[in-house]
Amino acid sequence: MPSESSFHRRIFGFLARAFQKQGWQVTGQCKLLPENEMCAWVRDNKPDVVFEMNRVKNEIPVLDEMNVMHISWLVDMGGRSESQIKGSEITYFIDPGWEFSFNTGGYTAWMPPGTCTQTFFPGTQSKTDTVEFSFIGHIPKPWSRQELNRVLSGKSNSITFESLLNEYTQYMEINTYFGQTHESCVKIIDNIAEKLLGEPVQLAQDIYYDLLIRTKRISNRVELLDFAVRNSSLINIYGTENWLEWSKFSRFYKGFVEKESEINRIHQCSQFNMHDGISFHFRSIDCMASGALLLWYNTNDGDKFNIYKDKISSNGPGKILGLSNFFEYQYHYYEFTWLTFNEVYEKAKSSGYLGSKAQADTIKLINDKHTWDCRVKRIIEDINSL
Repeated sequence: MPSESSFHRRIFGFLARAFQKQGWQVTGQCKLLPENEMCAWVRDNKPDVVFEMNRVKNEIPVLDEMNVMHISWLVDMGGRSESQIKGSEITYFIDPGWEFSFNTGGYTAWMPPGTCTQTFFPGTQSKTDTVEFSFIGHIPKPWSRQELNRVLSGKSNSITFESLLNEYTQYMEINTYFGQTHESCVKIIDNIAEKLLGEPVQLAQDIYYDLLIRTKRISNRVELLDFAVRNSSLINIYGTENWLEWSKFSRFYKGFVEKESEINRIHQCSQFNMHDGISFHFRSIDCMASGALLLWYNTNDGDKFNIYKDKISSNGPGKILGLSNFFEYQYHYYEFTWLTFNEVYEKAKSSGYLGSKAQADTIKLINDKHTWDCRVKRIIEDINSL
């Protein structure tokens, strides 16, 4: 796992136990080893496979030299381009769209997360009227003046990051992310930078990260919580203290939650558990396993300004690859777009989800097909097929 965060420790534990159940010996840690440490670790442990989150084999070439199979599970691009995601014998993507746009040189597939149903399971609450909306997750800090003043230089001219940020966000507001890939967004950024500087320029990885990931995460999270704020004052937000720097949300901030049992309780004590971004996410499947109602903001259809209404209408909500490949929207979970929040909100409020057949069906489907044990069995099948 990439770091010693509570999230990565939790996922490492779930995966390790699932592999051990299949008879595999597991050693590892929540840290991406540098080459010298990886060499020593491979010599000591003689692994058949190295499985890492967010690092590909080209970024640790010593594994090629030592003839060790590498599996990468890409959850965060970290500002890298598609051309940098190469080398692993198996590359899994958490974003279902990446499977079709990346050429890794090995086997590639979409692998959504699983859940642990011994950790996240339904409680005995008969009512969920204490909190109407809850959200568990991170938000980046608002842009600081120092960040906005970063200088981006070509051979003859210079611009500030703020000018590039403004041009890019305005472009995406008009054209939307609909139909875009990671690489197409990189090209949009490069074209805007070239226009502003008067020449092509290679931007630093942190600039790409800020524009590709941070801007979208800020936009999505602010829009998501704005829906809640406009309709209720019974809102709880959990995550890093960055939320305190957002004045319209800071009063709802309840702190950082680390214990799995507390996350399970939060899910169950909320009428609506809000989620944005990739629909089939760690946060969403854990919530659904808890017996709680998930309310997902689908920003993928480009309908914020009704520009693509005719193009979208034949697909409708639920057609973006994700939860809807396995679960029925507006039954197992609820999803809304920019234009449909009020309609979906009212329908979800009247659904009587707690204790319903829909809740029972969701739990059964998760136990049958979406645990970490299910994911690990699939990984082992893929290894054996190579």
